[in-house]
Amino acid sequence: MVFLTTCLTVVATAILSLSSIANAGPVSTCPQPPPTGCGRALPTQQTKGASFDAQFTTCSTSKRSYRIHIPLQYDINKPGPLIFSFHGHGKTSSEQEELSQFSNEDWNPNSIVVYPQGLKNEWQGDPDASSDDLTFITELLTKLQSQYCIDPKKIYASGKSNGGGFVGVLACDPKLSTEIAAFAPVSGAFYDNAPVSDCAPQTAPITCNPGRRDIPILEFHGSQDKTIPYSGGLNTRGNGCLPTVPHWVREWSKRDGYGLTNVTTARPDLVSKGTDRATAVTMYEYGTDQKRGIVTHFLTEGLGHTWPSKEKNDDNSDKNPVIAGYDATPIILDFFQKWTLP
Repeated sequence: MVFLTTCLTVVATAILSLSSIANAGPVSTCPQPPPTGCGRALPTQQTKGASFDAQFTTCSTSKRSYRIHIPLQYDINKPGPLIFSFHGHGKTSSEQEELSQFSNEDWNPNSIVVYPQGLKNEWQGDPDASSDDLTFITELLTKLQSQYCIDPKKIYASGKSNGGGFVGVLACDPKLSTEIAAFAPVSGAFYDNAPVSDCAPQTAPITCNPGRRDIPILEFHGSQDKTIPYSGGLNTRGNGCLPTVPHWVREWSKRDGYGLTNVTTARPDLVSKGTDRATAVTMYEYGTDQKRGIVTHFLTEGLGHTWPSKEKNDDNSDKNPVIAGYDATPIILDFFQKWTLP
């Protein structure tokens, strides 16, 4: 009887163990990389002060690609900042590098910049996108931190249009919001979950579950943006609902615990004369005391769907002929420098 009871106990234990394994979900076959790349030489053929195209295979064996810029001041023994810059819908990583100018050493002498490439030239969050880009960026970040000397408290994200909208998706993600210190979308396409037939731009619900409070957000938008309108509404394809930009910004201030009160400042110093120039810039800063400006929004009057730049770029061409009187990129870099993870 004792022997039978013992055998039954062993069998039951084995069944429970097998059941636990079955219910544990898929076991990751992705090898765990070293926790830090500090002290490692740059990958073959990569040098300081230049940009390179690179390939990446995700844990699910999906083939992805990105472009990376190594700054002249990169030191394999000194952890430095990392910036992600995401292209717009229909654009490429190379075009985003040229547009954003984060690889400009005069503005950014010490941050590695990574320009990921979206599948079908689009990012998660767009109504037409089906890729799991949150997992892609999670795995890519792990790879980059194992390969380069990166300060984990100084990782940042910026992007244009659909890429700017994806920056918003990153900021709302429970995990990546705790690994990226600050976010700066430009002309962001912040699609909400409202059905097209019930699109209410000023009150649209915005699903967002960040893993921490006090998330720094910097947003730029032009009043004459016809692609992602400042007033929100249906997108140009008619398959997605966009909140008004003020509504999206205010929701971030509320989410961070600072309510709707802001300091509104006219910025004539960011306006230049000319018939092809934006006419006015207004800065809205949310937050109090040391946290003033933790959520900041720049509204540029007369500007279209454009990355603000004093010079001609891929955005302010014939379709969007108005040029800004300022460069957004140095402002973004200053914002990033101000905010780090605790």
